[in-house]
Amino acid sequence: MRISIGLAFNFLLVCCLSAVEPSMEERLSALERQVQSLAKENADLKKELGWQDAKSPALVRPVGKEARLSVGGFLQAQGEFGHAADPRWAGVKDRFYFRRARIYVGGSFTEDFDFKAELDLQGNSSSASTGLLARANEIYVGWRKYPQAVVRFGQLKSAFGGEQLASDTKLFAIERALSNDRLTDGRQFGFTVGGEVLDNKVSYLVMLANGNGTNVSANDNSGFQKSAHVYYTPVATKEDKVVLGAGVLTTTDVGASKSGFGLPGNLFTGSRDAWGVDGEWTHGRLNLFSEYLHNTFKPATGAEFSADGWQATAAYFLVPAKVQALVRHEQFDPNTVVGGDRIRSWTVGINYLIKNEDLRLMLNYIYGEVPGSTKDGGRLLTRMQVLF
Repeated sequence: MRISIGLAFNFLLVCCLSAVEPSMEERLSALERQVQSLAKENADLKKELGWQDAKSPALVRPVGKEARLSVGGFLQAQGEFGHAADPRWAGVKDRFYFRRARIYVGGSFTEDFDFKAELDLQGNSSSASTGLLARANEIYVGWRKYPQAVVRFGQLKSAFGGEQLASDTKLFAIERALSNDRLTDGRQFGFTVGGEVLDNKVSYLVMLANGNGTNVSANDNSGFQKSAHVYYTPVATKEDKVVLGAGVLTTTDVGASKSGFGLPGNLFTGSRDAWGVDGEWTHGRLNLFSEYLHNTFKPATGAEFSADGWQATAAYFLVPAKVQALVRHEQFDPNTVVGGDRIRSWTVGINYLIKNEDLRLMLNYIYGEVPGSTKDGGRLLTRMQVLF
């Protein structure tokens, strides 16, 4: 009886195992599917790499010991038509040109260091210049071990001006506001410390720089330009985000280029103190941004004067993530004591995001009111942006 029970148990165990284990045909079929999947992945990878024949393609390989190396850049091809909406287009005729054409190499090391070297092939100029030469735009080495205090040394943006600190490829309008161009200082050579604290609700950026502008290895004096900007995010939900910012800048200049203020030769010598506030609210498809900037000029010779400006921008996605309309009003006063010199303008436009910011078409119409101008201040700007 015990033998019969044992035989029956073994028989049942063999039957169960036979039912669970796949047959030889099933295993061969699964193996064939895996081989086909690998072959497809291999073919897709060859296509992505441009491998068309038996000869392997030439690949760019890092020669250093960095853990990651990347190459990228972007192009902003532009066409402009009409009159001078503000002094930036004084004497500029209808034209086609590249507003920016940049390429960069960047990378990082496992020891928490990173680097970037960016070249601008068009000189990053909106003026009607000829013979533009390629020049360094943003170059730095950085240490990022602590997110609360990331240190960078090189040619970087000054820590002043909310719109100025925004990326060139993410702006709602084709050009920044006139007050931003006149009252902020752009990239300088120096070092920055920045990071996020208090559960990422507060971010900051502090810079100490030469204050001479881009591609200048000298310092005009023994002093340094000092700037700082702080962001506070009180609201960050799926539907709403509010970011409030404030910044300051102080510097002593010797022959600094400052156009638009009626200075002799557009050069300023003396000290400058600046401050500004900005705010942005994103609510679903709607985005509102506003900024106010103020500069106090204390010339080495001559009377002290102040300049200020503000702008308010509203952008709304008519088609989610694809078609965006915008309107902006701005004012700039180069001397708050002198009357009748305030410049005003309205901008209306539409953006078509073919593939986010990677491939975007933009159209802006700017109507400006420039004191002393006898011509219509309307100007049409068009842009095609490609990131790679």
